[in-house]
Amino acid sequence: MKSKTFVMMFLAIGCGLVAAYLTARITAKQAAPDTVPVLVAKEKIKAGDVIKDPEKQFVEMRYPAGSTPNAISSLEDLKGKMVNKTVQPGQWVTPEDVSGNFGIELPKGYYAMAVKIAPETAASGFVLPKSRVNVVATIRPNGSMSRPRVVTILQDVLVLAVDTLANRPEDKIAIGGLSTALLAVRPQDSQKLTLATAQGELRLVLRPHDDEEKQLLQPLDHLDTDLAYNDGSAVGGARIGDAPTFKLAVAKKDLEAGTTIDDPEKYFDVKSFSDVPDKAVSPEKLDSIKGQTLKVPVFKDNILTAKHFDEKLGAVVALAPKPEPRKHLLFIQNGGNTPQVTTYLDGSALGGDVKGLFLSQPPEDKPEATRPEPARPDGGKPDSPKGETTKPQ
Repeated sequence: MKSKTFVMMFLAIGCGLVAAYLTARITAKQAAPDTVPVLVAKEKIKAGDVIKDPEKQFVEMRYPAGSTPNAISSLEDLKGKMVNKTVQPGQWVTPEDVSGNFGIELPKGYYAMAVKIAPETAASGFVLPKSRVNVVATIRPNGSMSRPRVVTILQDVLVLAVDTLANRPEDKIAIGGLSTALLAVRPQDSQKLTLATAQGELRLVLRPHDDEEKQLLQPLDHLDTDLAYNDGSAVGGARIGDAPTFKLAVAKKDLEAGTTIDDPEKYFDVKSFSDVPDKAVSPEKLDSIKGQTLKVPVFKDNILTAKHFDEKLGAVVALAPKPEPRKHLLFIQNGGNTPQVTTYLDGSALGGDVKGLFLSQPPEDKPEATRPEPARPDGGKPDSPKGETTKPQ
C-alpha cells in the first residue's frame, strides 16, 4: 500500500512538470513571435543607381513575420538591378523597387538622339526599332535665289525606337502616325543632326537589313534626267563612280584609348572615301602602327589618323593626299555686256570674275579713223576762209 502511494505521487509530479514545460513553451512563443530575414540599406541609394555590390550596400536584419511584406531577403535578387526610387538608410526594398530593365540598350560610344519624323519622311511607317537607315537632309539657304541642297549626312544608322516603342510589334510590319525616331549616333553625329534640323528637313531612308556598305553620295543642288543606265554609264559618256575615291583605314570596332595595336589587320579595315581628313593613315603603312598605343579612342567605321597616336608618328606614316576639288564655270552674258561667270567647286557656287578667263581679250574700242574731206571747187582748204586759195610753194 505504501509503494502504490509513492508511484502515484511520482506520476503526479511528472505530469505537473510536463504541463509546466508545455505552458512555458507556449508562453515564450507568444512573447517572441517568429521573425524573418530582411535586407535593409546601409546608406542612401539614389533612384537610377545600379546595385553592383549588394554586400556593401545592404545588411541583413530580422523582422517579425508579416511586418515587411514582399521585402527582398536575398542578395542575388539585388545584384545588377537598378533602383527605381531613392532608398534611405535602414529601409528595405521590394521587387517593385528594383528593375533589370535599363531602358534602351545603347552600343558603346553612342548616344540616343530623337528626330521628328512622319510617315512620308520615314519610309511610310516601315522604319521600326532595329532598322538601319540613312539620314538625308534638305538644306534651304536664306535668300530667294539660293538653291536648296540635299545632303546625306549619316549612313547605316541604327534605329533604337520609334515614338515609345522599343521593340518590333509581332503583328505589324509598319506603323502609321509616327512622330519621332530615336537614333544611335556618335557624339559628333549628334551635332550634325542638330545643325541639319535647324537648316532644313530630315528624311530617313530605309536600308536593307544586310547592307552595311557606305556609298559615295555627293551633295545635290539641281535636278537632271536619270544619270545612270543599266551598263553603269552616265549621261554624257561619264561612268558612275568616276569621282575620285581614296582607300583609307577605318576601325572595325570601337577602340578605347590605351589599346595597343599588336595586329593592325585585327583592328582596322580598308574602305573608299571621297574626302581625306587631315593626317589620315595610308593603308599601305598600317604595318607602321604595329605596337603603337592609341592616345585617343577610335569609334567603329571612323577613319584612322596620326592624331589618334603620338603626333610624332605623322612623320613616319604615309598620309593620303587630299583630292583636288572639281571646278566648273558658268558663263552668263546679257546682250553685248561683259559676260558674268560663276565658279563652282564640288557643286558649290563660289562666284568670280570673268577677267582673265579668256585666252584673248576682246579688242578695245578705237576712235574712228579721220577721212579726208573732198576738195573744194575753188581749190581752198576745207578749213580755209571762203574765197582763200592755196598757192603752190
